[in-house]
Order: sequence, then structure tokens, then C-alpha cells
Amino acid sequence: MTSASQGWDRLVRGRQGALVLAVDFDGSTRQEATFRDLARLLPDQLDVWHAVPPTADAEHADEYLAWWLESLPRPGERVSAVLGYCAGGVYAAALADAIELRQEVRPEVVLFNPGAPNTTTLSRDLFGALGSMTVLDEDEQQRFRRRAERIVEQHTGGFAALAEEFATVYVDACRVAFERWGIEGEVGDELMGLFRAYARYLSAARRLERRPRWADALSLNSADHVGGFTGRETSFDSSRADLLRSPTVAAAVTAALTVSN
Repeated sequence: MTSASQGWDRLVRGRQGALVLAVDFDGSTRQEATFRDLARLLPDQLDVWHAVPPTADAEHADEYLAWWLESLPRPGERVSAVLGYCAGGVYAAALADAIELRQEVRPEVVLFNPGAPNTTTLSRDLFGALGSMTVLDEDEQQRFRRRAERIVEQHTGGFAALAEEFATVYVDACRVAFERWGIEGEVGDELMGLFRAYARYLSAARRLERRPRWADALSLNSADHVGGFTGRETSFDSSRADLLRSPTVAAAVTAALTVSN
């Protein structure tokens, strides 16, 4: 992978003028396939860049969008498509709005299991992260899960506060796991900080105002995903975990980009 700029990493180096932007939170501890998997299945001529979150403690969606927009490619190079996964679909749609104003042509927008983050999103990702901590026995993992469930039951504040409480559960589980794994110091702090950053990313996405043009995007969904985010949807016989590594899904993306270009 070659660095493209401060706000982007290049996943695939293709030809100029075939730029595809992909938005997802990289390193969120989840176990699903990522845009790195999908990029390997797309045509070689596409130049695929993956969004890198701001290094500062960004809290507002406008900060994320400004960070990515200010480090877009050289002036005059057209963005042909914007992809977004899960909550990244919200950011991708908003990026397409801003890019359309810049280049006067709207990039194709292709989203994967898109939707505004909610309590289910937080619970799924926290439980997935706990499951990856194999050094914790099942009883320990269950205690952390029940703690998160109690937080949901008793919580009366907004999503951002809930996300912060979930991050605290994750950090406490990490401290136990890291001690057993022998992970210390800055490495452990960095890993624990990832979930907090992810929680902020989700919270900011929830505050983005939905616009009518977002319904024009194409959604490619796993078999278990509840749709409705866009007006064009296709469901695949694929699990959420495998959606971005499915050759059938990659073929649908390729077809969408070919038609738009």
C-alpha cells in the first residue's frame, strides 16, 4: 500500500482519471472483510484510495469531511466513484455532494450495508472485538457483554455518551487481555485508542443531515442487512463478514462503475 496523502491511503495504483474513493473506519477491530479485499477484485485500471480518519480527536462530521476534502488529488483529476461501508456510507454520500460541487459531475456512489449508526452497530462491533480477545475465557467475555447490555438498558443520554461508555468497556477488557498477552505501553494505548476513535466516528456520522440525492446511490447489501437507505438496492447471498470479498459483489461494483463512466 502506498501513501497518497495525509487523508488517504492508496490501495491500488491505477491510471489517472479513474479515481475511486473508499470510506470505512480502518482498524476498528471488527472481523469483516475490508476495502482492501474488495480492491484486489476490481479492475486494475482503477486508482483506489482509502480514507484515513483525522489524527486529532475529531468530534463533528464536518471535521472528517474537511480533512478528506482538503487532501484530495491534484486539481483537475476527476473522482469517478465514492464507495462507503456501513457508517462510511453516510460519509461517502456527503463526500459525493461536496465533490459534485467541485468538479460539476457527481461521482457514482456505491454503498455496502449502509445506514446511520445505532445501538445495534455499537453492540455488534463491541461483541465482535470481545470475541477476538481469545485470551479471555467465555465467562469473562460474557461479563463484559452483560455490562454493555446493562449500559444500554440504563442509558438516558445521547448516542455519543453511549458510545463513550461502550469504549470504556472495551478499554477495561483490553487491559485484562493485554496484560495476559504481554502487550504494554504505547502499543496497548494505541490499540485501546482505536475503539474510542471509532466511537467518535460513529457519533459524528449520526449527526450528518441526510439529503435527497443520497437515495440515488446504489446499495449492495449482505443477506442479513435491512435495507432502505437508498432507492437502488441489490442483496447478495453473502454474509456481512464476506460482503467485501465476494467476487459477485465485486462484479456488481465493476458494472456500476463501467456504466457511470
